Amino acid sequence: MTKFAEKAGSIFKGGIIGREIIFFESVPSTNDKAFEIGQQKENPEGIVVIADSQTCGKGRLGRRWISPPGVNLYFTVLLKPPFPLKESFILALAAAVAATTAIRKYTGLDARIKWPNDILINNRKSCGILTEMKSGKDRINLMAVGIGVNVNMLPDAFTDDIKPFTTSLKIESGLSFERDKLLREILAELEKAYKNLLTGNKRALINDWLRLNCTIGNEISVQSRTGIISGIAAGINDNGELLVRPSSGEIERVSAGDVTILKN
Repeated sequence: MTKFAEKAGSIFKGGIIGREIIFFESVPSTNDKAFEIGQQKENPEGIVVIADSQTCGKGRLGRRWISPPGVNLYFTVLLKPPFPLKESFILALAAAVAATTAIRKYTGLDARIKWPNDILINNRKSCGILTEMKSGKDRINLMAVGIGVNVNMLPDAFTDDIKPFTTSLKIESGLSFERDKLLREILAELEKAYKNLLTGNKRALINDWLRLNCTIGNEISVQSRTGIISGIAAGINDNGELLVRPSSGEIERVSAGDVTILKN
């Protein structure tokens, strides 16, 4: 058993998050494994599923997340938020704020959020977040908040197609970091953000996201479900949707898409 595996079970125990922590040496996907576990539990909220590696790691928009053993963080937190479906997206922003804040605190690196929840350092992606859910009529039955952080990964481990756009905390700092300590920081920040949302303090989360983002005010292009939208990123609304002002001046709301920052 690795040192990381030995520490995993006692990394963090919050009022909600971390009441049970389950570690695997390898799984296809921590989100898929978390849903499988959650369906067997009477109250799965707060369960954290961690893996040392993933064989079929998933990123946003159906992309693959490279997940070698021994170097990075791959974990999923199960939540049962009492929010309507239209507000589910706010959990992705909460996870981005938590992970970014933790990375900045633990490493000193200037991590920033590209809408909605890609975490960049020096304009290259170091952390990704994938939220998936099981839902009923206008309600969330169970949400999986999956987070992958490139911690001690070296450049040669990245495939050629993503190498120019991807980085790790070690590449950016020249230092190695203890994964369990970073994970503890992220879970503590996520607990704080989630509790704020449960008390109705959504504005505090939005303000934190705005403070940490690198998207708003820049010229961007968004590949959305309906096509490409280009313009100035004008802000986000209370549901976390991106507000884009194209040259026509008519603000458009984007609830899902892939952002490219054209000028900053």
